[in-house]
Amino acid sequence: MFPAETKGEFEPYKIRRKNEKPAEPLAAANGEAQEDKKPLSADDELVWEEDRISEEGAIWPIQEGRIVDWPCFFALITHVYNTLNPPFHTAILLIAQPAWTPREHEKLTQFFFEKFKTPAFGLMDAALATTWAYGVHTATVVDVGKDKTDVTAVSEFIPQTQGRVVSLSGCGGEAFTKGLLSKLRTKGFNRDMAEQLKRSQICEILPADQLLPGQGGPEKDIITNPAAAASTGATSSGPAGAATIGTVPRGPGADTEVGEDTATEENEGVLDVASIVAGGKMNEFLAKKEKEKQDRALAKKKGAPAPDVANRQMKLPNSKRERATFLYTDHALLDQLKNMDLGSQGLADAKSALNEVTGKQAQESGENGEPTSAIEPNGAGEGGSGGSKSGSIRREVEVGTERFLSDSDGTLEKIAAAVHRSISSVDEVSKRSDLWDNLIICGNGSRLKGKVYPDGF
Repeated sequence: MFPAETKGEFEPYKIRRKNEKPAEPLAAANGEAQEDKKPLSADDELVWEEDRISEEGAIWPIQEGRIVDWPCFFALITHVYNTLNPPFHTAILLIAQPAWTPREHEKLTQFFFEKFKTPAFGLMDAALATTWAYGVHTATVVDVGKDKTDVTAVSEFIPQTQGRVVSLSGCGGEAFTKGLLSKLRTKGFNRDMAEQLKRSQICEILPADQLLPGQGGPEKDIITNPAAAASTGATSSGPAGAATIGTVPRGPGADTEVGEDTATEENEGVLDVASIVAGGKMNEFLAKKEKEKQDRALAKKKGAPAPDVANRQMKLPNSKRERATFLYTDHALLDQLKNMDLGSQGLADAKSALNEVTGKQAQESGENGEPTSAIEPNGAGEGGSGGSKSGSIRREVEVGTERFLSDSDGTLEKIAAAVHRSISSVDEVSKRSDLWDNLIICGNGSRLKGKVYPDGF
């Protein structure tokens, strides 16, 4: 929720107030007297804009499953109730977080009865609701949220409070985002890019005993000449080492920093584009992009294969590829373009040039159910409820094996230890086998892809 103009009130979306309408001159024009011209009032100069994407100034009434801002939480509940807009008074069932105390249950019950005049109201434990949805009476529910994880053992539809792990801090989806950001920050990634990488199809968690792509077998893992490995990628010197990398001239190996030029090329399309837009060199950048497009079209007409087609590697599963690309939706860059006052045509040209999504990548994203266009129309006009008519900018970003290291800080080990503690605390020993067999992992933080272990767990 966002603070409203009136103190103590809240809005579901951020409302921006800008003075964009220029005041009309008071001087006489076309024979009209100056005193006959009515000036614009302060209200006429204000422009109100609803931003459904920005989180600037947002207030989160629930943090790690606990209600930390009651007025904001009540405003959120009221917004949800008004959005549903029930035609008559009906009973309400609220799914309660494990961290809520009995005193907070009483406070919520009083609010619903007094505010909405509901004829009946009930609270249901989130873990119990999950087992009911899956149709099982005995299961272990691992609810992974943004900043926390709840682990609950449910036996015969009864949540076991003894040994229950409530709001395990630092073990949610945000921990995986921070893990990716710590590995990719030096390559120009920000938090938004790390978050979108985590949500993409190329981000996975591999089994602990599986080597990362490019590490190879045991003979490739033994490096007898670290200098050769750092400079050319060869594991040793001499003919044997040269045979491992072929006869093609090689540059610096992985994780080797040789100067600013390499870093600039590595960050191209990530940091440089934003700096070009902010530095006022947009015309030069557009001309360069147009020339590259003409060169590609000319090469295609002559029958020459495109560079990405000529160097295309054999299609391998994501877990076997050293590098992969994902589509990054750059909202910040679009905001910078809008603030530059380029005009409608200039904005369209700039966004067309900044579109770096190839046909192959767009086709792959389309197969995954994502929009294939780099500029997504929202279906609403400028200033409508759907947001900006111009959509967003999507670009391809290449990433290496860092995409497999989101769990570098051992988040899964902490969750596994919590599951063990919760199940081991159940007094009925005969139920523990069923609790291990029926393991339900839910929550938006649990959507990260992972490989199935050989034993099926």
